[in-house]
Amino acid sequence: MNVVSQLLYLGWWFFRTRFLGRRKPLQSVVFVTNGCNSTCRHCTNCTKSGGSYYKTFDEIAKDLEYCYAEGARILDIEGVNLLHWQDGGHQVNEIFQLAKDKNFYSTSTMIPASNYAAWKAMGIDVDVLWVSIMGINDCNSLKTLNDASLYMVLNTQNYLELHTVLMFVEQHPSIRQIAFNFHTPFAGSEHMALNNQQREKVIQQLIAYKRKGYRIMNSISGLKNMKTLRFKRHCWICNFIYCDDRHSPHCIDDKASGVCNHCGFSMAGEMNAVFNMKPDTILEGLGIRI
Repeated sequence: MNVVSQLLYLGWWFFRTRFLGRRKPLQSVVFVTNGCNSTCRHCTNCTKSGGSYYKTFDEIAKDLEYCYAEGARILDIEGVNLLHWQDGGHQVNEIFQLAKDKNFYSTSTMIPASNYAAWKAMGIDVDVLWVSIMGINDCNSLKTLNDASLYMVLNTQNYLELHTVLMFVEQHPSIRQIAFNFHTPFAGSEHMALNNQQREKVIQQLIAYKRKGYRIMNSISGLKNMKTLRFKRHCWICNFIYCDDRHSPHCIDDKASGVCNHCGFSMAGEMNAVFNMKPDTILEGLGIRI
């Protein structure tokens, strides 16, 4: 599908959701593996009883058909040890090819910095590759990174490295951009979340860097939302398919806990900005996905 057709669909989707009240996703996140033993909880856990679980190729195909039928055209494939996913003769690159065959406009995934070399060696064709870093130490192992983007969750242990990390990105023009989230204080990890003063200061720094032309994916409008968190949520714009076959319009399992009041997922702020027709956010999103 050409760019004009994609833009027409995006415009039609926006008109129906913004003015006709149609709540249908534009993006889907499909988890195809689980088994993470991390205790940091800065991302969504994909639960499945019985230890590690790898979805079959047929299960993934059904998930993609569901997401497309719901209206999603942007697809994010996620999972622990995604690099090692296989089902019989199927390898991970076939998941992304399947998404292209089903006419998704853009595919993306996230891998840890330690997997980057192996991922590139496999030649997996994904439109947007996010490489997750915890700080400058991970950056130092990514000096050969090319045509990929960085992703960093800012917390009490690494937020003072913000300037150093951004300098690394500026010195490596082959890096597309860097996106920032903030640690969400899930139960047991509250100590890693920035307090209000730290969060506000960091966001002000990010806005200042953005205005200077640094390659930060977050838009200024989205960052301003994340500073106060006093904005209407439109999280249904992205739906989630978990390993245990749950279909959810929410990015977390324990929404009833009130943790959304301390949300660190910057996409929430970006989705609000899109819904309120903030030009900088819309242009930023189109630049990544179209």
